[in-house]
Amino acid sequence: MNPPWFDARGIAVGLAVGFGVPVGAQMVVLGLLRSLFRFNLVVAFAFTWVNNPVTLLPMYYGYYYFGALVLDRPISLTGESFREMMGPIIHAHHFWHAIGQFISLGFDVLVCWSITAVTLAVTSAVLGYLIGLKVQQAHCMTKARQMGITYEKLLESLESSLRKPDDAEIEPTRHTTG
Repeated sequence: MNPPWFDARGIAVGLAVGFGVPVGAQMVVLGLLRSLFRFNLVVAFAFTWVNNPVTLLPMYYGYYYFGALVLDRPISLTGESFREMMGPIIHAHHFWHAIGQFISLGFDVLVCWSITAVTLAVTSAVLGYLIGLKVQQAHCMTKARQMGITYEKLLESLESSLRKPDDAEIEPTRHTTG
């Protein structure tokens, strides 16, 4: 049980990273974002899996294809040639190798890919946040009724469970002589 905004942020971040960050860099980006913002990391991790080994090739070719259409550029790669280009990325053994291989796809492919990735990442993050927030609010309202408390009281309790103890609240130890 978390405050609705906390889980909704996790959904938004997970979708943004899953749709907008190349495979191989997603977990690194997720970790960096977690160090900057508060959100449910477990939920975010789960939602990054919108992009996975099964969806990778069709999704990335769709990114390229849609980006080329938006930019009114010729679609010079077939699905098969794109799959061959993606081979080294799919089989990369570590983060830097995957990123290097992704960059080596070439400027035109990366621009087309990026147009779609950014559009889809932002759109899905906003929609994911709004839908996730509504679903979590409804869940918390139901939970509050079951517990016999108000929704506001439950939110207050959930918010306080996220707070870390403030060092200023700890009283210093007093030394007495006997």
